[in-house]
Amino acid sequence: MDNILSQTKTDCSYKEGPLPQCAPLAVGFVPVQQNSDPQYKSEDALARGTLFPGLDLPWKNIVNKNAPDTPETELMALHFVITELGMYLDTHKNDKEALDVLVKYIKLYNEGYERYVKLYGSLELTDVTNAGF
Repeated sequence: MDNILSQTKTDCSYKEGPLPQCAPLAVGFVPVQQNSDPQYKSEDALARGTLFPGLDLPWKNIVNKNAPDTPETELMALHFVITELGMYLDTHKNDKEALDVLVKYIKLYNEGYERYVKLYGSLELTDVTNAGF
């Protein structure tokens, strides 16, 4: 009996996970991400529901439209990307490039959040303590 691992595709792109070539059609499969997969821009990731195009499997091929370009939407998109990268790094702990991108997005988010609160007021209940009540 052949070892099923010896039949696994190894030359897969980010849109093709490593499945055995002769796998039965009824086997459930969770996509496995490769290190440094391509990434959507943050506003596109928020609309698509994933940062990674290889995991973007829209139901009935319906694609959400991007939200209007507002300061709050920008913060939501940055927060979404931070969350996605955090989950990615849970399973790809040695991906230094992804960690560097995460640090960059956290810095952008914190700067944008502070600027938003100064211009428009608090976003969260925890901001009330800084409002001078």
